[in-house]
Amino acid sequence: MRYKGSIKRRLVLIIMSVTLLTGLIGYGSFVYWYMNNQYDKALKLANTVSLVLAQDFAKLVLLNEVSAAADISSSLKSFSNLESMVLYTLDSKAILQYSKNNKSFKADTLPQIKDSSVNKDILKLYLDAKYQGTHLGYVQLKFKIDTITELLKRNFFGLLIIIVSIFFLSSLLAIYFAKKFTHPILNLVKFLEKVKHTDSLSKRSITNEQNEYGKLYNEVNKMLERIEASHKVLKLAAVAFETQNGITITDKDEKILQVNKAFTDITGYEADEVIGRTPRVLQSGYHGKEFYDEMKRCLREDNIWVGEVINRHKNGSSLNEHLTIHTVLDDNNGEVLYYVASFLDITLQKKTEAQLEEKEIQLLQKSKMAAMGEMIENIAHQWRQPLSIISTISSGILLKKDLDLPIDKKEEMEDLHKIGDTVQYLSNTIDDFRSFFKENKLNKVFNLKDCYLRAFKLVESKFTTLNIKVIENLDDVEIATIENELIQVILNILNNAKDILQEKNEKDKRFIFISLHKKEDEAILSIKDNGGGIPKEIINSIFEAYFTTKEKDGTGIGLNMSKEMVEVHMKGSLLVENETFTYENCDYTGANFIIKLPLKK
Repeated sequence: MRYKGSIKRRLVLIIMSVTLLTGLIGYGSFVYWYMNNQYDKALKLANTVSLVLAQDFAKLVLLNEVSAAADISSSLKSFSNLESMVLYTLDSKAILQYSKNNKSFKADTLPQIKDSSVNKDILKLYLDAKYQGTHLGYVQLKFKIDTITELLKRNFFGLLIIIVSIFFLSSLLAIYFAKKFTHPILNLVKFLEKVKHTDSLSKRSITNEQNEYGKLYNEVNKMLERIEASHKVLKLAAVAFETQNGITITDKDEKILQVNKAFTDITGYEADEVIGRTPRVLQSGYHGKEFYDEMKRCLREDNIWVGEVINRHKNGSSLNEHLTIHTVLDDNNGEVLYYVASFLDITLQKKTEAQLEEKEIQLLQKSKMAAMGEMIENIAHQWRQPLSIISTISSGILLKKDLDLPIDKKEEMEDLHKIGDTVQYLSNTIDDFRSFFKENKLNKVFNLKDCYLRAFKLVESKFTTLNIKVIENLDDVEIATIENELIQVILNILNNAKDILQEKNEKDKRFIFISLHKKEDEAILSIKDNGGGIPKEIINSIFEAYFTTKEKDGTGIGLNMSKEMVEVHMKGSLLVENETFTYENCDYTGANFIIKLPLKK
């Protein structure tokens, strides 16, 4: 399910909805208790009537004393909610009738099964009429009870005040906690949205949070550092495509002694135009004094300087050059003899590089934001139930206090422990997502079953929401490879299967089958769904770079990167095939992704 709109607004609505729902459930529970309590009270009152009037019943039934009937009617007047009473003999004959309003009425026929019943606001009870253990007959009692409608009418204003109070307090709490929970994430998202140009990669996100958000910010900064470092390596790699080097040789006073033909081709200056002059003839004025002072310091201390400079062509245009300068020393005394400079014209390369960088940044930004959005969505799924638990417990305590109900200390301590355990679960969830973004290229020995379970834990809540049933058949298998990359591969395949199953009709069954076993010297992990399979015309193309069937959300690099990680980094293989199979007496067809990895050596 895809959500639109503000996360903060959604969180506020969730908290308020849960609070109001909890309040309504609490009041409904009170009404249910009150109605049952009326029945219990009526039953106790009926038993009291039976005990108090037992002697009078005996007089009337056994001795036929007419005065006993008057005594019984007089005694029954004290029970305000008793509407009527009928006394029956053992042969079911009605011998005494009582009405609260002294109105005559026809006595009900005594039923065979004497169960209690409720008709509108009248509760009918049947009791045995006994005296000193002797069964004299039966008593029918009808009590007036409150209906739910009468109860609601009587408590309408009080209930209205409680609902308004809950709504007001939940609004304040929801806005406060929504701001506390979403502010750091929203700031981080805004920061990442600004990372669109190469220069922006040097910027870092800053937060004062000393919690899981702080850890998340640190991981984002580390990710940007890795991207920035990779970008610098990419720039140097672009220079390697140029093979024509311009060369100048100068003496210790920096006067040009010799240049090659590539120098002339690149700069436009003939040899006789520059020999005897210094390389300053090529300076464009772009670099300041500090730049050249640093260059001289490196040559003096390290005997080499490598960097990029912007020089000037003879026609006045700018030249981007990748320049390497070596100092040639006298072997005897270490004095400077020559400076040899080798440079490449990278002007065209710079333009091409800028275009490639722009495309790379766009793809990187899209992938990065997709990963961040997926992460936030997973966190929301993982947190929804724990937040509901916290809200339910706190709302229950608040409702008891509002209604002045007694609070059991032991129950209160158990509730507080539940809140503490739930908060710890939220913390562990953040740690799980943080460890997922850590980059680790080292091989290590680990249990492949545990690796799969770690990956599945990150998406389990989504599968539950979409009613996807996962059937697992897992053996314990140890392998030695790059665990974090394998988790990414498993997550990518699981998410693809989830996306396919999400398109199925909600009434259709959704299955994913996970199988893990050893075969000879390989570990085989199979991930199979019942999504209908991959069309034959594209099944051979799904591992190609930038191939995607997701028109809006796909980058086309997920399966391509997964295949490269499995086959290049892990020395295994990643295959896919369509498979028709039977499960629970039904036939299904789906895609089966098979990961084969060598067992640990």
